[in-house]
Amino acid sequence: MKWRTTTQRRAVIPAAAIAGITLTAALAGCSSGTASNTTGAAASGTCSNVTALVNDIQNPWNGTLASGMKTKADELGVNLTIQNAGGVVSDQTSQLQQAITSNPDGILLQATESTGLVPGVKLANKASVPVVTVNANIGEGADVVTFVGVDQKDYGIALAKLVEQALPNGGKVAIIQGVVGNPVEIDRTEGINETFAANPSIDVVATVTDSWNNADNLAVVQDLLAKYPAGQLDAVVAEGPEMYVGAKYATSIGRTDVKFIAGDFPIEVKEAIESGDLYGTVLQDGATIGAQAVTDLCAHVEGKSVPTPTDFLDLPSITSENVSQYDTTWNW
Repeated sequence: MKWRTTTQRRAVIPAAAIAGITLTAALAGCSSGTASNTTGAAASGTCSNVTALVNDIQNPWNGTLASGMKTKADELGVNLTIQNAGGVVSDQTSQLQQAITSNPDGILLQATESTGLVPGVKLANKASVPVVTVNANIGEGADVVTFVGVDQKDYGIALAKLVEQALPNGGKVAIIQGVVGNPVEIDRTEGINETFAANPSIDVVATVTDSWNNADNLAVVQDLLAKYPAGQLDAVVAEGPEMYVGAKYATSIGRTDVKFIAGDFPIEVKEAIESGDLYGTVLQDGATIGAQAVTDLCAHVEGKSVPTPTDFLDLPSITSENVSQYDTTWNW
């Protein structure tokens, strides 16, 4: 999943991925909330008209999410309208209210904020419009069919396991958090810390933040490598794809003694694994999540059962050993 960052990182969305998507609201510049109450009661009808509300489609990972929704909707013969909130909760609230008024067969919601969208989803409940939350959930108080995405704590555990794989004899490790206080950051950090706490051979020497931003990642990696010379730092794990920037810098100054682990799988991360700059990453595939969300919503509308309260997807780890088995089309 991705979050709005500063303008120092330019979002790049492949044109082919977005072609044919209907966008409503001005384009501009995620967090995963707590699990909401869910309803397993299925409707019984035809899934032909769906509205998807995306946090910020200018964010490259969200672009892959939207393209996955579009591809699956086309496959199922569903008319899909995608609206972009530009990361603004008030805009998404208005979009949700408007979507309910248009009476679609269902709504896909990547929430801009966990609690702020609860009243809007309650309105959808009252109007009997089913809602599936995608990648970013809402808080307690409203009913959704299911949440489609990944378990962010498991994501953190997978990152930590990659570190342990890279350091079979243990070592000194630095953790780079994303946006501190973001629900996704909290869950990923919890997974990392719990895993390391159970492994006495891992010594966490520093915990810093780069706010999921390329420029900040470079700055914190420069600081870490200056503070911890060879022999005092064995690995650095970041909670997002921006880790490729710091890893490339480390290679450029000859610090090949440090292993670097990233999250997610844009083109830059794949290339960094292939070149040896990055040890590995955890794949949270936006297109797969988007496609599954459409599948689950339409299954519900057509009276079929869907996994509840969550439909978690797998989080494969990628290293040089299996990177050739995976492809990617988006940039960070």
